[in-house]
Amino acid sequence: MLQINIISSLILFVLIFTLIVLGLIETKIHFLSLKKIPNRIHVNGIRGKSSVVRLIAAGLREGGLKTFAKTTGTTPSIINDKGDDVGIHRLRSASIGEQIKLVRYFSKLKPDVLVIECMAVNPQYQWISEHRIVRSTLGVITNVRRDHLDEMGTTVKDIAKSISNTIPFNGKMITSEKKHFNLFKNIGKKRKT
Repeated sequence: MLQINIISSLILFVLIFTLIVLGLIETKIHFLSLKKIPNRIHVNGIRGKSSVVRLIAAGLREGGLKTFAKTTGTTPSIINDKGDDVGIHRLRSASIGEQIKLVRYFSKLKPDVLVIECMAVNPQYQWISEHRIVRSTLGVITNVRRDHLDEMGTTVKDIAKSISNTIPFNGKMITSEKKHFNLFKNIGKKRKT
């Protein structure tokens, strides 16, 4: 019986160790992919994210930059460097994990800019989406409204704090939000943005 427990413990240890190593490899590959995309714009807010992503990407393409974009609205799409929409067919429900695969995909195309819509609603997932997945060089917050109260908080200030999770470190931030501008500005200062 002791021998079976030792073997079971050893197998469990090997499995856990393997998963940790694979996770570290995946993280390294992801960060290398991010380095191949010099400008990453992460768009967050309550309303208008997809439209803002499309407008920014169109302007940058027109300015001569090789730009790709991804929206997550009603119909998730990749907008290629020619401005064409390529629909995303999901086999399961939406998850911020798809952003990792897309960053790797876009990095192989050697873009000047990636404009990507934040697909997270939960405050913790917004933090992960920005600081672990996208790591934007420019953050955009469209607006703060009462929505997603079950996940983002019951007050507009709670929602603003939740959305502020996508303010980058050592980057730039653009917003048209006036009511919560000082909140965003103070968080930006702490993050050197």
